[in-house]
Amino acid sequence: MTTARHWLAAGLALAAVLWTEDARAASHPVAIEVVKPGREGLELTARLSPDGGVIASGLSWRVATADGRPVHESQAGSADVSLAPGDYVVEAAYGAARERRSVSLPPGVRLMVSFILEAGGLRVDAALAEADFPAVRPHLRVFARASGRLVAAEYASGGIIHLPAGRYLVESRAAVGNAAATAEVEVKPGRLSTLAITHKAGLARLAFVGSAAAEVMWDVEDAQGRPVARETGLSANLLLTPGTYTARAAVGDELLTATFRIAPGEARDIMLGN
Repeated sequence: MTTARHWLAAGLALAAVLWTEDARAASHPVAIEVVKPGREGLELTARLSPDGGVIASGLSWRVATADGRPVHESQAGSADVSLAPGDYVVEAAYGAARERRSVSLPPGVRLMVSFILEAGGLRVDAALAEADFPAVRPHLRVFARASGRLVAAEYASGGIIHLPAGRYLVESRAAVGNAAATAEVEVKPGRLSTLAITHKAGLARLAFVGSAAAEVMWDVEDAQGRPVARETGLSANLLLTPGTYTARAAVGDELLTATFRIAPGEARDIMLGN
């Protein structure tokens, strides 16, 4: 049998092998390769946008039967899966961007399906206003602007978060302390958006002055008595919103206390010892 590949136009020809719950399936290119019985399968690729290049890495693929039984899982830029003819559900995930498609695989055919994720990238750079001490180490959370749903969470700034196209609210919160800031951003298909978030905060450098072998437990509260941080060790660095705080250092049976204020862009050394 002579092997032939045919790119199918959107419409009835595409619907014969690919169906979905929404109209976007028409933009997902599908090709057919006629093969000998026993060589049927799916060749899967994905793009961020219809005119974008094929994603080379970082994709998660999952293929399941129509009744939900998984038959393939992999992490790569593409997937080549040998399958018996039948109905399958294919899911492609790229960070928080996901697409799910139902595919019917006829006998004597390999299908080449390219997913269009309609997604982009977001890089968040967090910094401190009026300060030259070390950069913020934030925990980033990304919420869908319309619904408020948490879409993605990252523990470092500067990396790329993959998201479906849309508007988002990004929260940057210090890894240690209560400094937090938010900003809105729009992510477009196939584009990398960069968002700068500035924290108006100060740095409290807690240090125990005493035995280097001491075991120290730090507890910090704000002026209303709300817990802000709990750390262990001879020292701890906290990024704090402007205000008044109380730091307590528990060293064995001894409790040391200091009350201090923090202003935006200020770095303060809080030393406790015996």
